[in-house]
Amino acid sequence: MIKEMKQQLIKDAIVNETKKQFLEKGINKTTLRAVAKELGIAVGNIYYYFKSKDDICGIIWCDFTHEYLDQFDAQLQRDKLKNKSGLDKLRHYYKHLFDYFENNPLYADIIAFSMGEKPRYMRSPKEIKKISKIARTRIQKTLVDLYNEGIKDGSIKAEIPNVWYEAWSFNISYVAIIINIIRYHEIGEDVYDYYVTMYMNRLAKNGG
Repeated sequence: MIKEMKQQLIKDAIVNETKKQFLEKGINKTTLRAVAKELGIAVGNIYYYFKSKDDICGIIWCDFTHEYLDQFDAQLQRDKLKNKSGLDKLRHYYKHLFDYFENNPLYADIIAFSMGEKPRYMRSPKEIKKISKIARTRIQKTLVDLYNEGIKDGSIKAEIPNVWYEAWSFNISYVAIIINIIRYHEIGEDVYDYYVTMYMNRLAKNGG
């Protein structure tokens, strides 16, 4: 038990220092050797816990994801949002997510870094994949619950053959737009507003 606690403390220290250097230097310029030097440990100690920088990115992505979902869950309990329709809650979810990305641009950087010809998380060890799957599943459940609530209360009138596919496909597109706005500045927030408004309007209409 004590050994496991000590190992977790070391892992947490590695993740926290890596995140700190990501914020200071960027992901690509951060090396595990520099992280080890700052922590006063041999770089081999880091490789004992993590195969690569990609694995640490996976942990940080999960931490960000759970943090914004925790914040959203807390907001759902407030009277201002509790009695809103499912569609209004869905709108709030995506507004909250946009604000979270703006306040935590490293979240966008990590998602962009993790994607490629073959997503980096697909090459991660089983432990990291398991943690990432839990975070993704939580996002999916939150969204599906919001869509189902909107369908039940009548605020979502569009015909949706498969709620899971509808929710997840829009989420993927939405996150891609946010990453573009925050990292590459190729599109403006006016495009974002148009895209989200048109989508939410479609959900609110019969035959949308």
